[in-house]
Amino acid sequence: MNPVEQTLLYLTSIVILLGTLTVFVVQFVRGRRRGSGGGER
Repeated sequence: MNPVEQTLLYLTSIVILLGTLTVFVVQFVRGRRRGSGGGER
């Protein structure tokens, strides 16, 4: 495996991780906005 392929794999994994995290955060914020006024902490 040459360095170029390693860098591409590294960047791809970072992009996938960031995308997954972003989706989780967006859904979490949406859920909190919908459930505002409840007794949630």
